[in-house]
Amino acid sequence: MTLEQKVGQLFFLAFRQDTDGTPLWTYNDATDQVLRSVQPGGVCLFNENVHTVNQLRTFVQKMQGACSTPPFIGIDQEGGSVQRIRRTDAIPATNVPAMWQVGQTGDLTLAEQIGGVLGSELTVFGVNLDFAPVCDVFSNPKNTVIGHRAFSSDPQQVARFSTAVSAGIRKAGVIPVCKHFPGHGDTTGDTHVDYASVNKSLDELRQTELVPFRAQIQAGAEMVMVAHISLPQVNGDDTPASMSHRIVTGLLRQEMGFDGVIITDALDMGAVSAHYSAGEAAVRAIQAGVDMLLMPADPRAAYDAVLAAVRSGEIPEAQLNASVARILALKQKYGILSGKSLGDLSLLGSSAHQKVVNRVG
Repeated sequence: MTLEQKVGQLFFLAFRQDTDGTPLWTYNDATDQVLRSVQPGGVCLFNENVHTVNQLRTFVQKMQGACSTPPFIGIDQEGGSVQRIRRTDAIPATNVPAMWQVGQTGDLTLAEQIGGVLGSELTVFGVNLDFAPVCDVFSNPKNTVIGHRAFSSDPQQVARFSTAVSAGIRKAGVIPVCKHFPGHGDTTGDTHVDYASVNKSLDELRQTELVPFRAQIQAGAEMVMVAHISLPQVNGDDTPASMSHRIVTGLLRQEMGFDGVIITDALDMGAVSAHYSAGEAAVRAIQAGVDMLLMPADPRAAYDAVLAAVRSGEIPEAQLNASVARILALKQKYGILSGKSLGDLSLLGSSAHQKVVNRVG
């Protein structure tokens, strides 16, 4: 790989609107131009990209065709309120209940089967990565961001159920992404808008927020998403966790021993975009120790900034190589580099899947 191609692997981009502001259902020249110039390591789909089964399959295939190294194709398919692909007249998908309801069943076998429903139906569209499960502990009743996206307010319950759902997604041949490290469940603010703080010490985080992530790492988690939450008792200021070397490298990599791929939450969210330029945010996150940058507000500016930082030595090339090695190893593990066949259409909304979700109640 050239240096430019290596830097491209660090980027996870999204294309949500056409040039006229309408939902982007059809692959267009603007999307093609960005993909071919950045050569990103991943692409994230949204509900704006979803119209029909064949439309989405074609859209994904064309994006893959523009990338010299096959990309991760990711989506937020958590169940409950966050399902980018829902059952419609054109897409007979299974609607999955909120993870809070799954946690209330007390049935870990059922939780793993729920993960299997999520993962297997994504394969129909060529999606190979699911930004799920949510590993946050719903510990603050004033939290408006996580709520019933979480499995429980009990960290041990979240640990057990999130690892079960991860196992089901993984068995379907899809990569689960554990989020939002180090835990977004005790915030009252919303990082989509601006800074949101968790006013806990590291010792307090270890007792609650970190419990599910520790369990996920022990169970073989391959990718972790770092949130933009501020941790003033840890960092001494409002620096987002995604840009904190103490959180990303010190806590997640070194203390907790995670050796997989670390990705930021979306960098176009207010907690980042209101305070940092796209280039500054991208460079700072890489310097903190992340491997992949999700949805920078200005992809080209962010790419150019990271490339310049590597060329100047501001980001060591050895660090870049280590990140790319982790990314490619994960793609190799899931057969992404060699190309994967699509899941059969019969998986969508199958009677077996409906029986699983019906058991949740």
